[in-house]
Amino acid sequence: MQKLFSSIRRTFLLTSMALMLTVGILFSSCKTQPKSEEAKPTTNVESGKLIKAEKIGEFDTAKLNRILHEELRQFLTGSPMPYENFKDKYNVPHYSVTLYKLTYQSMIPEMDNKPAETTGLVAIPSTLAPGTPMVSYQHGTVFGKTEVPSHLDESMETKLMVAQFGGQGYIVIGADYHGLGESTLPNSYIIRKSTEQACMDMYKATQEFLSQQKINVEHFFTLGWSQGGWNNLIFLRQLEKAKIPVTASVSACSPTDVNTFVTNAAVNPRPIDAIWMPAAFSNLLFAYENYYGLKDLTKRAIRPQYLQAAKDFYEFKIDFPEYLKKSTGSIKEMANPEFIEELKRGDGDFSKVLNESEGYRWLSTTPLRNYYGLSDEAIPPYLGKLSVEYQTFLGKKNGEAILAGEKADHRAAYAFSVIDAKPWFDSFLKK
Repeated sequence: MQKLFSSIRRTFLLTSMALMLTVGILFSSCKTQPKSEEAKPTTNVESGKLIKAEKIGEFDTAKLNRILHEELRQFLTGSPMPYENFKDKYNVPHYSVTLYKLTYQSMIPEMDNKPAETTGLVAIPSTLAPGTPMVSYQHGTVFGKTEVPSHLDESMETKLMVAQFGGQGYIVIGADYHGLGESTLPNSYIIRKSTEQACMDMYKATQEFLSQQKINVEHFFTLGWSQGGWNNLIFLRQLEKAKIPVTASVSACSPTDVNTFVTNAAVNPRPIDAIWMPAAFSNLLFAYENYYGLKDLTKRAIRPQYLQAAKDFYEFKIDFPEYLKKSTGSIKEMANPEFIEELKRGDGDFSKVLNESEGYRWLSTTPLRNYYGLSDEAIPPYLGKLSVEYQTFLGKKNGEAILAGEKADHRAAYAFSVIDAKPWFDSFLKK
């Protein structure tokens, strides 16, 4: 009898072990794989595909002249380097320009290549020579959703490009970026891969549109200011990687090393720092939380009394004057002390992504100029000339950092760059 019980017990144990093993195998096969091992969702997005082109207006030479004088005077109001420093130094516009808004297919790399429709501007001169030159303009930081190239009357910086280059026979194009213009996405402020994608897809959509118009472009230039100076650098890197020839490129007042730019503004502010720096800082925080999934980043970073105003501002529910009434003109006052300490250490998840957002650590083959000002209230000179100096250290022979002036602030340095870049670009057309 004892032998029988022993035999039954052994059989029961073996059966139980087999059952547990089977269940374990079945359970493990049903478990969700870690996110890093999941296959990214496939999409049928034809990135850069032109969806539609709409004629949105025309600027005649009289309008272009007003931009270079009356409107430029207003743009430079309050600058230590006012309009009188630039009067009659821009090229007189010879041609009117026709304006088109392109809507094109793009995607969001940070969101597993989620499809996105994005908009941009194409400005075509009334007279085109064979092999027409084209310049892509990467616009700077804006606090209004429609202060972008495709809403040209709201974007003085883009109008300046259209007046200086379009009025002289250059096609001028510019992406609005994801989250701006007609986009329904969150503002992609200083989000590296999405910015690269928006600019590259705008270029592709423009190529399709110009082909439909039977317009041939022989020389392609790029130029960007402020945030757009950084955008210009990361876009240039992608163009070179794709072996798309760029004749020459300009980045003016660029926050080239984003980690240095943000950390410096937070932990070692300068007396001349712009009153709008905290607004840019909070917009960047919300963008990184949305696009990179940095959970509770804004709550960690922004003091509770300023958090709702910062959120409303990022979502375009309030304008900058209203934001300033509810907030502060100092990042040190806005940010939680613990978060500033985290930035000092440089060891948090936010700092890691900032480091990956650099715009200069490669050796460019394209002729490149940096413009910077000694009185720039947003971009310290160190950052303004960093990409050229870093690449020159690596052996670059065709880079140059150009001082716009001791009194050149953020806007004046840009105004100077648009004047100075034109004859430089023109010099390549004669070769």
